[in-house]
Amino acid sequence: MDDQTSLTGTDALISVAVKTGLNLVFGLLHQNLAFERQLGHGTGSLCNNVLQTALDVVMTFEPLSLADKRRLLPLAASSLGDVTSFLRSVVSPQSCADPDGRRLAVELMLAIATQRGSLHYLLEWIDMALCAAVGLETEPESELRPRMVTHATFVALLSQMKKATVRSVASLLRICISSSAGRLRLVILASVSLSVSLSHGFHPSSVCKHC
Repeated sequence: MDDQTSLTGTDALISVAVKTGLNLVFGLLHQNLAFERQLGHGTGSLCNNVLQTALDVVMTFEPLSLADKRRLLPLAASSLGDVTSFLRSVVSPQSCADPDGRRLAVELMLAIATQRGSLHYLLEWIDMALCAAVGLETEPESELRPRMVTHATFVALLSQMKKATVRSVASLLRICISSSAGRLRLVILASVSLSVSLSHGFHPSSVCKHC
């Protein structure tokens, strides 16, 4: 709130527009979910379509696209927090969302947490998942299963994590190689790795036999 009050001019107008726009969209989506439940429509809600579109877009991001806080404006970080709060409300047992809508909200929140690259946001997702697992006593058990994260989404997120890890290791190696002390550490690390491999019965000649 202090950040918002210190804004002036164009930045203040942009902040007001973004915040009110998000509140309007979230309110309309919640209203749509309530209408869908009243009408008895189990699928095809506007909220589900929006969540699916947002998930598809986030899954196309490069790994850790939202992790650099220096490049992420305070308004953007605050908006991501608002989005996370909305997704938590969709997944909560008191929500009017159908199982598919709750599953999409779970997947989208996990995708955003992965992109932000911090344990804090992954723990937030775990907390949300534990709260959602409580469920309502009146809810049939058959409706709980479709909320599970799909295998395709889970594999895609793991792939992004692996790519981010490889890039981080490559960056670290470039830093080490760029300095003489780093080269020495790299040689020592390679020597230790080779010694450990040899102690476990591995020998380079064993690889050549299969070439």
